Amino acid sequence: MGSVKRIYKMNIAEIQKERAIALPKEYLEFLSNIDAGEDYCFNEYPEEDPDFEGRCWAFYDEELLCENIEMSRVGEAPAHRQLELYLKCYQEISKSDIVHSSEGELSIDRVANGFVVAEENGDLLYLDPSNNFSVWIFHHDGYDVKKVSNSISDWLDRATIA
Repeated sequence: MGSVKRIYKMNIAEIQKERAIALPKEYLEFLSNIDAGEDYCFNEYPEEDPDFEGRCWAFYDEELLCENIEMSRVGEAPAHRQLELYLKCYQEISKSDIVHSSEGELSIDRVANGFVVAEENGDLLYLDPSNNFSVWIFHHDGYDVKKVSNSISDWLDRATIA
């Protein structure tokens, strides 16, 4: 007789405890009201193209935050920690401890600690715990990051539901 392997999914309170962070209450309220993959459009270049609706970001609900992402020959991690996988790969290729950003050079450790909340065409939207949970985009094809908002509240105020 075969055995059933149960996969335990953490809830958001357990994730915060494990990562030793307290996510912003605005994000936690937002998280409690979204459906998996719900899209929000956000223009990251409002000055250059004010009429552009923006890229549509698919947000992770509580269950998807815990879903394991596997990267071939790198490892696996829950979706909220997938920056660690990308940056491990980047570090092996580049031999660098620095990620280029719109704010200057950042340490790989700082970016790897980002809390991933959404995805768009392989790019990741994340909250930076070391910068008051400001909102950043990780560009997977260039391994660079861009700060797009000082807070999730400001980001949501500028976003539209797709």
